[in-house]
Amino acid sequence: MGIVLKQSLNNTMITYVGFGIGALNTLFLYTNFMEDQYYGLIQVIWSASAVLMPILAFGVPNTLIKFYSGFEDEKTQDGFLTLMLLLPLALIVPITLISYFAYDTIGDLLSNKNSIVKDYVWYIFLIGLTMAYFEVFYAWARIRMKSVFGNFMKEIFCRVGQTLLLILLIFEVISIEFFIKALVGFYILRMLIMKLYAYRLRMPKLSFQFPENTKSIIQYSTLIIVGGSTAIILLEVDKVMINNFIEIENVAYYAVAGFIATVIAVPSRSMHQITYPLTAEHLNKKDNVSLKKLYQKSSLTLFIVAGLLFLLILLNLDDLYNMLPDKYRGGFMIVFGSGWRKSTMPYWETTTLFYTIPTIIVLFC
Repeated sequence: MGIVLKQSLNNTMITYVGFGIGALNTLFLYTNFMEDQYYGLIQVIWSASAVLMPILAFGVPNTLIKFYSGFEDEKTQDGFLTLMLLLPLALIVPITLISYFAYDTIGDLLSNKNSIVKDYVWYIFLIGLTMAYFEVFYAWARIRMKSVFGNFMKEIFCRVGQTLLLILLIFEVISIEFFIKALVGFYILRMLIMKLYAYRLRMPKLSFQFPENTKSIIQYSTLIIVGGSTAIILLEVDKVMINNFIEIENVAYYAVAGFIATVIAVPSRSMHQITYPLTAEHLNKKDNVSLKKLYQKSSLTLFIVAGLLFLLILLNLDDLYNMLPDKYRGGFMIVFGSGWRKSTMPYWETTTLFYTIPTIIVLFC
């Protein structure tokens, strides 16, 4: 558990710093200095991108971690890594073509209730694309047991960028249109930096001699899109759904409540970065004893820490909401439902729908 403990602690500190910056942005800067409709718009763009991301990634981040440790010779690894770089293109290319020729239809679908969204369809695609390849390169680093830098880029980089942009927006140095474009630029830059870091750890050598089990690898990636990515999609699709049924300002109110509850999942997110590749390694080596120890220790730790965070947030929720503008104070039940679900993850990963529907009903009421 040495490498798990060390990197989990580093990742936890980085993630909490990131959430601290996110709290500054979400609970103070966005809520006080940006119009509700534009904050809601940004949340819709981000959530729709997050829904699109696992589809564009073709399950490669999970597949990369699961299968890499099973290849011992460098030649086979090169063929496998080449396959992992090219596989997302199997969906990216057709989805790009569909988006180009069906732009108006997609725009009408996303702007059914709020017309402001229609002009930002390509922003959604670009952020989703950069998110997808960022996760691929992050997984590339994690197979080398290097998760800390990638976690820094994931949790802090874009949040610091948002803080800087919000400060410029407050002093009217930039417009809201430039703000959104610059935000897209930060996601592109994050992906490129992660790519350089991943290649520094292991420079790819293009080899089209793919592994013998390529068929199984592609089947697994396909199943990850259907199965493993469902939890990610359901976590974010609620904001897209809200946008299609009620005014976009409500997405902003909902996002603030969701952010408060997300703090509970920080230890899980931090530990997952390093336990996932270790789990894959134990499975490939059929080391059930080490796998059992890893599961038991990580599960117990997360149960205690997440439970304490859940109680801490609930006990101070009224005071926290009193610090927010009046229009944001209707999300108590959303925080409660979301926090309870996150404190029981991963057991409720596949039943997120039971959380999504009631919280949307709360907003309608």
